[in-house]
This record gives sequence, C-alpha cells and structure tokens, in this order.
Amino acid sequence: MVLEPSELQLDWDDDALRTNWPARRHDYHLIMYLEALTPEIVLEGGAHRVLDVAAAQAGITCAMSTRGVRAIAFDPSLAMLAAARRRMKEQGTEITLVRGIAETMPFRDHSFDRVLCHSAIDHVADPDLAVREMTRVLEAGGRLILSGVNYEGVSARICRLLYRAGRGLGLVPHDRQLVWDTPVPAEHTFECSYARLRQLCEPYLELERAHGVSFGWGLPLFTGLIERLPNRWSMSALDFLNSAAYGAPVAADFIYTIWRPRPRSAHPRRPIDGGFVVQPHDVVYPYKRSVESAFWGLADFDGTIMRTGPAAARMINRAYSGDAARSWLDDLIGRGPFGHAAVLGCDEDRHDAEWLRRGASSSLDIYELSPHVIRKVRSVLGTRRDVRFIEADLNFATLPAERYDVIWSSGCLHHIVNLEHLFAEVERALRPGGLFALHDYVGDARFQYDAKRLARVTALLREIPARFRHGDVAEARDQRSMSPFCGVRPRDVLPLAEAHFDVVHKGLFGALLPLTFYLDLEAIAREDPALLERLEAEEEQAARDPALQPCSAYAVFRKRSAAPIR
Repeated sequence: MVLEPSELQLDWDDDALRTNWPARRHDYHLIMYLEALTPEIVLEGGAHRVLDVAAAQAGITCAMSTRGVRAIAFDPSLAMLAAARRRMKEQGTEITLVRGIAETMPFRDHSFDRVLCHSAIDHVADPDLAVREMTRVLEAGGRLILSGVNYEGVSARICRLLYRAGRGLGLVPHDRQLVWDTPVPAEHTFECSYARLRQLCEPYLELERAHGVSFGWGLPLFTGLIERLPNRWSMSALDFLNSAAYGAPVAADFIYTIWRPRPRSAHPRRPIDGGFVVQPHDVVYPYKRSVESAFWGLADFDGTIMRTGPAAARMINRAYSGDAARSWLDDLIGRGPFGHAAVLGCDEDRHDAEWLRRGASSSLDIYELSPHVIRKVRSVLGTRRDVRFIEADLNFATLPAERYDVIWSSGCLHHIVNLEHLFAEVERALRPGGLFALHDYVGDARFQYDAKRLARVTALLREIPARFRHGDVAEARDQRSMSPFCGVRPRDVLPLAEAHFDVVHKGLFGALLPLTFYLDLEAIAREDPALLERLEAEEEQAARDPALQPCSAYAVFRKRSAAPIR
C-alpha cells in the first residue's frame, strides 16, 4: 500500500496542550515531569546520535542537544519544524531538522544509537511499519524508546466507568469529549497501552524495561482534591504517585518502554505475508473494521442507491457486455447455470436478490462483514434453504476448498486491503473450471481523481447546457463521507485478479468518471440525442488515453487448470 502523511500527522500542534493543560496542577505537573524525565531515559548509558521521531516543536530534542549529543528532530509538519527552528534559536542549541513521516524515513540503516518516539506512535498512519523503520535505523546495540498515554491503565478504566454512568444518568452530555474518552479517530489512530506497545514492538525488538508515570490523572474527585490542597502538599502527593507508578507500567497513566533490536533475520516478513498487507496483529485495523461495519449497517440496501436510468444503463451495458440491452448481471447469469455459488459482500443495489429471483444457482453463500447488513438483507430475502449468510472479514477469511462453481462480487473488492489473500482463497474455493466475476470500482484510490482527469471532465462539463448538469466543476469525493476502507486499493483489483486467473471477459467503463455523476443523462437522451452520442464518443476517446484509465469494470475469470504432473 502507498502510505501518505495523514492529516493527523501533518496538523499536530502541542500548543493546544500547553494552552489548556496547565490550568490544573496535575496536568502541569505531568507535562513538566515528562519533559524532564524523557531526556534522562533516552540518554541513560551514554548516547551520541539521537533521532527524535515526530518531534513536534523539538523541546526534548533541544534539551538533549544541550547534553552534547547530535540530535535530529524528525516531523512531517512544516509548522512544527518552523516552531522547532524558533525554539532552537531561542535556546542557542544546534539540532538538525528533517521533514518526513515515520513509515518511510530517509536515514541509512544503523544510523542512531538512540531513537525516541515520545507520545506519538499512536498518531502515525501505519504504526507497525513505523516501528519497523525505527528499528532499521537503530544500531545493533542501540535503544528505541516509545512512550504514550496508557488507555488501559487504572485511571482510564475508572474514568470510563464513571463517564458511562454519568451519561446514562444524563449528567454528562453524550457529545462531550472527556479526558479518558477514546481519542480515535479525532487525534489518534489507535488507543495506546502497555499491551499494544508490546504487540507492536515484539516482532522486531526485545523489551529491556518499562516504566510508569502518574496515577489518578483525570479522575474527577482526585483532580479536585489536588487543586484544593496547598501547593506544597499537592506536589508532594503527585511526586509520590509518580514514584509508585514507576514500577507499574500496566496500571499507570503514562508509560515508557525501552527496547533493544532483535537480529533482522528474526523479523517477520512484510508487507505480503501469506497475502496479508494488513497483518493480523495490526493495532489500527480493529477500530477501522468496526467503523466499516457500522457504516454499512446504516445504509438502506433497498436496491435503489446506484440504480441508473435507461440512457445510462445502455451506455454502461455496451461498455461491459458489448450489448446495450444486456447488463453485466445478465451476462454472468447467462454463463450458467451454476450449482453452488458465493457472493463476496452485500451490494446496496441488491444484485443478490435478482440472482436468486432468476434461479442463477442452486445455492448461494453470502459472505458479509457487517452483522447489521446481514440482518437487513435477510429480512428482505426471507428464510430460504438455498441461501446461507456467513459473517466474515474478507481480509482474513478462509473459504471452503473447491466448493463453488462461481464466486462473484459487486462493489466490494475496492474495500479489501488483503486482496492477495482474498484472491488466493477464491482460487482455492473454486472447483476446476469455476468462474470468478467482479463488478467494481477500479479507479483512483479513495475516489481522489487525478488532476488531469478532473480538468478534462470540468472542461467538458462547461460545454454542456446548464439544464443538463449539476454543477460545472468536477471534484474528488469528500473522504469524510466514506467508510474507512472505501477505495483503498482499487487500481490493484484487476492486475491481481489477472495474475491469479485466466481472463474470460473484461469490459471497462468510466474513463471520464465522475462526469456521469454531474449529468442528467435521461434528460439529454430525451431532448438532445446528438449530445448523448457525443458524450459516448468522448468516453471512448478518453478510454484510449493511458492517463485516463477507466474507473469501473466488469470482468469474468476462470480458475486455471493445475499444471500437469511430470
């Protein structure tokens, strides 16, 4: 997968913390304590070359530099690097500033004897790859220091129980974000904890030791008590709690973990381990999976979402099947009859219902991630002996060997991260000579259309009479309106399918996508047939431009015969 800096990585600014936290004694004490403790932990035992990953304003980097080490502040944000440059000048320190993301660092192997990522690993887009990179640039005898807020500590657990009770009683607004509420996805990509840091690091590193900091942070009554005590007593109490937390990282509010690198030969392979781009131990994936499931649970699945009018259908059918009156589903059903069939994911347009209505197979297994969707679709289809619903995450699913005569999917594959794994499972699950068919989006990732495509569509839009169009500027889709995995690897769908199966048929459409979303094709067909013919000609011409690859496809593949035994 191509990794891009996320908005979280680019926009992070710790000024907000410094503005809001010091209003309370415990907050202020914790910040000051961590700022003093971090350089001590990093430089313990002697260090010469230190990399501070996601350094933000580089306060800790500058502090380490004053101790005579060569320190590099590494951060994706230009604003943070500018603030770091100002801080460096104000303090008269010398540090090197480098811009980049933790998942792809521009440093040679074994460049540093210490690498620090202070309270930032839960902000990166791919924490596993970031840890792998930090390990790569660490010398054999070096140390990696990872720290973070502990969302499975005692304070977090108690506070979440109190929040639940308060919201249940109406004392706390449901939309109010409190200290120990989940920061995902507002600020973090996963909830940091001692267990999750071990899960991330142990494939690549050995834990040398771990330390805890603070108990009681964010507890409502305790915070109030600290505010009311005389300052000397409150500071003494907080120092005592920091000392008590030092040996209890699992329970503490904040944790430091110090790691030694394992030999590279002991590292697990990545990125494609058994077809897994997303690994089973990925700490970010479970949250995204739950959001994906919930997102589709809110959809209607009534068969009307993407239904097109006759004019659009004729244009699409001609591209997919070569016959304006023959849809992709007509074409696939016509390749039967089939015995056992499976569909990967429920389509909002309910092609599964049409498949069953026409008796396209003697049985149909429906694999679907969301239990909410399964309930909705089952309520429409009713109880049928020839239909079986299987709740499954297709990124990790295991399909039964040589069970199906045909497996098909509509609008689902561009949501799959582990395409290599899924296609291998489809290949295994097909009987000899079985068919695999897909009807899907295969365009630009996350529907963020290429600038050349958008410019060409916009230019064409402006030539069309206003009464036929909805807007005059073509734009990429708003990613906030999409599910987490929508359009995650669409360009890989066809090449990977062609690598696993023999191509029987392939029809492509949408070289000028998203043009059709902005047009009333039915009105054009009624009032200006010549314009419709021109649009079809423009689509055909665009399809021949290598820079404007079609964005949707209907393709049929056949399972390859086993190689002859010699």
